[in-house]
Amino acid sequence: MKPITLAFAGNADVDAENIKALLNDLVGLGDEDADGIPEPSEREINLIFPVTRDHLTDGVENVLSWSEYADLPYVAVTDNKRSRAVEDVLSDADEVVHASNVTAGVIDLLKDADSRGEEVRVILLWGEEGGEQAELLLDAAEQAGFKAYDLASGLDDISFGDPEGEQAPEPEPEPEPEKPRRGSRRGRRNAEPEPMEPEEQPLTEDAPEEEKPKRRGRKQETHPVEEDIEQQVNRAAQKAQRETAPVEDKEVDLLLVRTALESAYAAFRLEDERNAVINQADVRERPLTELLRKALNTFGDDPKQPAKAPEKPEESEAEEKADETPRRRRGRPRDESKTYDFLEDEDGNLTRRGRGRIPRGTKVVKLTRAEAEEKGLEIESE
Repeated sequence: MKPITLAFAGNADVDAENIKALLNDLVGLGDEDADGIPEPSEREINLIFPVTRDHLTDGVENVLSWSEYADLPYVAVTDNKRSRAVEDVLSDADEVVHASNVTAGVIDLLKDADSRGEEVRVILLWGEEGGEQAELLLDAAEQAGFKAYDLASGLDDISFGDPEGEQAPEPEPEPEPEKPRRGSRRGRRNAEPEPMEPEEQPLTEDAPEEEKPKRRGRKQETHPVEEDIEQQVNRAAQKAQRETAPVEDKEVDLLLVRTALESAYAAFRLEDERNAVINQADVRERPLTELLRKALNTFGDDPKQPAKAPEKPEESEAEEKADETPRRRRGRPRDESKTYDFLEDEDGNLTRRGRGRIPRGTKVVKLTRAEAEEKGLEIESE
């Protein structure tokens, strides 16, 4: 009998006793002796395990326990990521192969075994939905031409094959039949096909066209200022060309320049006004808006003659009056008639009276603010 090589992957939870029964029968192990050790197979058995943190699932560890029970060596394919569980499995491996792509490394070993004339099988712990690592190995095995079997379903084939003895109906050219989902790949080849849903009839010319589903998400708010400036300029230039009489080429160029400047200035001015409303402040032109306004000053009604163009918007009368009105200080108006106490000594020197008793040889003099300021005396703030 020719040797057999098996590669394992998947995350389905398969009972250890079921694994033992299925794999013992597959590789030809005999009955167990009194110590629970099975009779060796007449075939040479080679096992391959992808060993990474993602591949070491509970089901794969049950298969590893079965290999220890059957006393079968295995080859481990791993990457550069390590963990305690990975190191334990690698330490028990007969050979360790390092590969940046672990799935591709497993397929390369299967191709080598196939070239030596060995029987090659991919054993997946697929279950109901499969798993990421099982799907990767299944896709790679199909491309390499190797069959895959589901250990969670009694080693059934995993394929897209048609039932034996039945001819699949030819698909209609339009619409194309939907590809089967990954979870539906499990099952025997002789299983009954799933009933196909009736195809929708193509729309006739009289039938209304089906409305395309609207894309979900928040509706984008638009503003006239946010419209592309180039589109505004082009639209204004086309309108000017339609409404004006034929002129010379130079005049057309000047007209287009003027139209472009007017459109750009209007857009940027509107943006400045909108920002002023948002910030609750006066309208202030940005440097670019002011530059466009100054550029327009070189054009008049006649594009060939420099003239006065849109000037900076004048402030309202209320704003002008507000600027002309002098600002008043906060607080109560100053009382010029109020008097302040000063002390005059024998030499006639005046000082601001403080708290406490009046020194001997001095007298109290009352002065208004104006009199104190005239004499150069300081009055402390009240």
